[in-house]
This record gives sequence, structure tokens and C-alpha cells, in this order.
Amino acid sequence: MLFEENDLNIEFKVLEDKEHIYELTISPDGTENKDYLSIDIENNFSASSDRTSITPDKVYKLSITMKNESADPLVLYSLWEDFIKETRNFTLSGENGNPPNSETQSINKDWVTYEETFKVQENEKFFMIRICSNKGLFSIKSISIEEIDDI
Repeated sequence: MLFEENDLNIEFKVLEDKEHIYELTISPDGTENKDYLSIDIENNFSASSDRTSITPDKVYKLSITMKNESADPLVLYSLWEDFIKETRNFTLSGENGNPPNSETQSINKDWVTYEETFKVQENEKFFMIRICSNKGLFSIKSISIEEIDDI
């Protein structure tokens, strides 16, 4: 539902156990006639994709539209050589290897779109995306990953 463009056929799995307590709600957005997902977290939340095959030398644009009302959501993505060896990892709108934390997150009641473009290197064969947060409320309107011509 959240993926507008999904050139990699990515599916998300939400981590469910006694340590992850949250409530998911799908709500309509009256201005754009589109649904969005609200995630109200009691202690922590984690959703991730399976490792998905990618093609070296291709260029992709990843974007997510969200609003952060009181949480500290992180959108992390990584590229892998095989199922064991991660080659590069990034935080969307964060610094490589240094994700923002609850002290640096922007609280924002408006929809904000974050996007990054990356080129797959020769040894990279898999892509993975993860969304996580501690206590609070945030919403996601869309996630997009699409192949583009160049950076």
C-alpha cells in the first residue's frame, strides 16, 4: 500500500514480539485522497524488507513521505555483497553510519519527503530497507524506490 514506485518488488515484515508494542492505523488523507499509515509506539517498532536483488551500475532513487509527531523514526538502507557481507549502509537524511537520535530528530506535524539517490557498485547484489523507532507517533504516506537514468 505504501509503495508508489517499487522497482525492486520489496515487501516489508514488521517485527512482532513482546518487546515491540505498537498500534498501526490506516487513515485517509482528505487532501490527496490517499491513505497513510500511522504508527503509535508504546516502546519500540521495527519493520524491514527482505534482502532484494539489485543490479550493479544501476541508479535508484529512494524517497519516503512521513510526518513525525512525537517519535524518532529512522529509515535505514543497506547494500550487500551476499547474504552475509554488508558493503554500505545509510540513514535517509542522516550521516553514513551516524543515524540521528531522539535528540536530533525533527518533530513535524506536516508531511515531509526525504529522498536520496544511489548507484549500485560492482560487488553489490542485494538491497535492504528498515524503518524503526522508539516511543511516540509517526506516520508514513508513501515509500518509493525507482530506477532512474543517472545521479
